[in-house]
Amino acid sequence: MKKKRVLVCSAWPYASGIPHLGNLVSSLLSGDVFTRYYRMRGHDVLYVSGTDAHGTRIEYEAKLLGVSPRELAELNHERIVEVIKGFGILFDNYTTTESPVHRRFVRGIYLQMQEAGYITMAEEERAYCRNCRLFLSDRFISGTCPRCAAAGAMGNQCDACGTILEPEELVDPCCNFCNKGEIEFCLTRHWYLDLGRLSPALSDYVSSCSFQGNVRRFTEQMINDGLRPRAMTRDIEWGIPAPFDGAEGKVIYVWGEAALGYVSATIEHFHGDERWTDFWFGDDVHQVYTMGKDNITFHTLIFPGQLIASGCGYHLPDQIAATEYLNWIDGESFSKSRGVGIYCDDALAVMDGELWRFYLLYNRPEGRDVNFSYEELDKAVNGILISNLANLINRVLSFIQTRYDQVVPEGSIDPEVEEEVSLAVGAYEKAMKEGSLGRALRTVCSLAVFGNEYFQRKAPWKTGDGFAVGSAFHLVKGMAVLLVPFVPQFAARVLTVMGIEEAGFEVIEPSFSGRRIGDQRILLERIDVEQIEQRAQRTEQETVSFEQFADLDLRVGTIGSVEPIAGTDRLYRLTIDLGGETRTGVAGIRVDYTVDELVGRQVVVLANLAPTTIRGVESECMILAAKGEGLSLLRPDHEVPPGTPIG
Repeated sequence: MKKKRVLVCSAWPYASGIPHLGNLVSSLLSGDVFTRYYRMRGHDVLYVSGTDAHGTRIEYEAKLLGVSPRELAELNHERIVEVIKGFGILFDNYTTTESPVHRRFVRGIYLQMQEAGYITMAEEERAYCRNCRLFLSDRFISGTCPRCAAAGAMGNQCDACGTILEPEELVDPCCNFCNKGEIEFCLTRHWYLDLGRLSPALSDYVSSCSFQGNVRRFTEQMINDGLRPRAMTRDIEWGIPAPFDGAEGKVIYVWGEAALGYVSATIEHFHGDERWTDFWFGDDVHQVYTMGKDNITFHTLIFPGQLIASGCGYHLPDQIAATEYLNWIDGESFSKSRGVGIYCDDALAVMDGELWRFYLLYNRPEGRDVNFSYEELDKAVNGILISNLANLINRVLSFIQTRYDQVVPEGSIDPEVEEEVSLAVGAYEKAMKEGSLGRALRTVCSLAVFGNEYFQRKAPWKTGDGFAVGSAFHLVKGMAVLLVPFVPQFAARVLTVMGIEEAGFEVIEPSFSGRRIGDQRILLERIDVEQIEQRAQRTEQETVSFEQFADLDLRVGTIGSVEPIAGTDRLYRLTIDLGGETRTGVAGIRVDYTVDELVGRQVVVLANLAPTTIRGVESECMILAAKGEGLSLLRPDHEVPPGTPIG
């Protein structure tokens, strides 16, 4: 195999919160597997990524939490770094889009694009919330997708069908700050990347790539629909200031700068030394990008378009290793606010990161969406990793330790074993080349099934067949090497016992007959999946995340009418003015408050609680109270307009 420089890049986690298990396996973990694999093959490998600190999502969450976007981004960056360590993921440079190197590079390359004629300026009408007095873009606005009719599409993309959108295309748009549809279209100025002009070059690029599955499907669909200019600036406060004349007060669109971070992270790693160019120019470079399917077209069209538009001759992405979605049980989407799914920090609190690696990669969603399952967790870890892989390795090594005084028996390798190992290595390399990491791992597991059957059939404890023992050692040695990218700590323990300090494919083929091995035993303890599930549920209940708090729509309301509900001693039917809308609420406060005490009173209201019917009255919100000997309704210390948000 010809040695190359390999650049591995994983999609940047958002600084708005901790990634969930699906985010992890699609990008950060998959990138780590590719990195370890290509290093084993002897290539010069660099692995980069970072925390995406900018964009409307960060500004939106920060506003709701009452902190600055910088504070939120820095806090979550530190938390994500701890998660990365916990899962044994090794980056050469894990940075942030707030890096000074990144900010300088982004502004510089946009000026190069402008000089080459690929950046245009236009005045257009853009979505504007009359209530919040704010231009709405990306995560600030949501509505129905004009292509697939899915609800909840955001102002930059529909996650359901992958279509890249502009806010003005949404059907029945709504402001995500005030949850109102008081939207008009006001004139503003923006700078665009002219994808239409780049279309011929991008079509040639896509045609030259061996994209597969959804990567090819999503990309070709967007090209066939016709590429058009894409706004690269936003009317928000948080981000990288746009470098164009007349663009004061505007920032670069988050997806207009995040992918460029792959280049700036490389520059940052080499501290500005020209060696960074070795990974971005020339034909001896191979670039691999890992992500979920929702990020495909940003990496196959917009990012390559930016590189082409700069006129600098950058190497364009070679392999887009995009997964389908890992969903929660029964196909439900992960949601921290609704307590759905396990997020990475909670996952590490209930089970070792190495075991999570095995489960996630064995069940990596390739070709179709996959649902998390505690039954599959039990099968993967207890049934396959421990009972199949680790059991075979321990059987063979402990047999040599006790029966052969820690020396691998002399002799050639059984042709049957040699052929099985060779076939497995070939299938493994093919799967890795095609980006099917789960298939590659399952190939190793199938080799272990053969190995267990072979060792049992040969029964060297009865026959004294040293030839079979040496052959079995050859097989588990190959398995251990192939496992390095997936469960590196476990594989390293095995290889250390075998006397192998650095794992590479070159140690798979030769016989190790006559070699002395260590005396350590390779054992893994079975996990109690029921206990893990219970601990995970307790972890979810013990803490409230930023995302959970941010999803609470707390507002000040003014009570209008108050009516006792017939047939009850405690319940009132209330009408509450929330500023532009009136809600009905049912509250059990008759013992504590008279009608006269409530009419005109300001209260704190949870406005996005699911409606429920109580004694035949639909309650559309909840008023909040402190509970001691009696109830004390919460209210502001001075009067404020109805509908004033709390956060």
